[in-house]
Amino acid sequence: MTEDTRTEQLKPIVWMFSGQGAQYFQMGSALYNTNEAFRFWMDRLDQLAANYVGQSIVEMLYDEKQSLSQPFEQILYTHPALFMVQYSLAQTLLAENLPAPDYLFGASLGEFVAAALADVADVEVMLFDIIKQARLFDSHCSGGAMLAVIDDVDTFQTNPAFSDGCELAGVNFDRCFVVSGFRSKILQIAGQLRRQDIPHQLLPVSVAFHSSLVEAAKDTFSTMFAGSVYRSAKIPVVSCAASTGGDEVEERFSPAYWWRVIRQPIEFRQALAEFQRNNPQAVYLDIGPSGNMATFTKYNLPASLHNRVMPIMTPFGNDNENIKAIRGRLPMLA
Repeated sequence: MTEDTRTEQLKPIVWMFSGQGAQYFQMGSALYNTNEAFRFWMDRLDQLAANYVGQSIVEMLYDEKQSLSQPFEQILYTHPALFMVQYSLAQTLLAENLPAPDYLFGASLGEFVAAALADVADVEVMLFDIIKQARLFDSHCSGGAMLAVIDDVDTFQTNPAFSDGCELAGVNFDRCFVVSGFRSKILQIAGQLRRQDIPHQLLPVSVAFHSSLVEAAKDTFSTMFAGSVYRSAKIPVVSCAASTGGDEVEERFSPAYWWRVIRQPIEFRQALAEFQRNNPQAVYLDIGPSGNMATFTKYNLPASLHNRVMPIMTPFGNDNENIKAIRGRLPMLA
């Protein structure tokens, strides 16, 4: 069996896209400086974004004065930046002739990127929609925060630290969940967890996504996107939105559906478990900037399947090397 044949037989391949909280300054800089395809797409999307945002996302993202350790949380910039980086990386993998995905797996904002790659709408339309959302949430829902907690999910119900002022915003795996709330309350919770020696991390987010605190934007969101028309996906898109209900097929990619993606908790653990049951030999490529989707996936799978989960872009800047490594590993997993 030749290498090409083995690669062709590799099924299914899943590309995973992450949402708010995964971003940081300089994400993708190694690729931007060395990879022609990545730079092309970043510059192309940046020209569009700059018209709506008022300044270059690329210049801000790759400003030498901005280090990895500096908070990157202003939603008007982080929303398009996350979209641009992930879409550009996806196009780079296709330009590098890596096998195209059989499924696209999106979490929160990542589902919008997945939908664009699946040709649900032109990428220019999806990018504009992302920026419109950023302006909307910035004006209606500022003052929020999100906190990742490394502890058993059940403690959300049993730990007094979570008894008031926060909501469960997502479950990544059995011992990792996210809460949302007003920033002042989330900081109080972080202080209590610190005293309890429970690991936690404040996400670089200024809006309490996936909680009732975004409801203030619902009516405007519905009006703003009432005329939006989306096509059927050319590549299946797996969602992490909870409570999809029986009307998912009819509603998929409608304004009501997109609101659900933003408002409902991110049920990554549940979505992955359901997908994995039907695709036990799937291979997962993390297209997000921080490698967190790969990490979450590994924690949800047995150790024997960890070799089928691969990050590409990480804060360590080994993006080009990771693409080369994946090219070598994929044929071995057929």
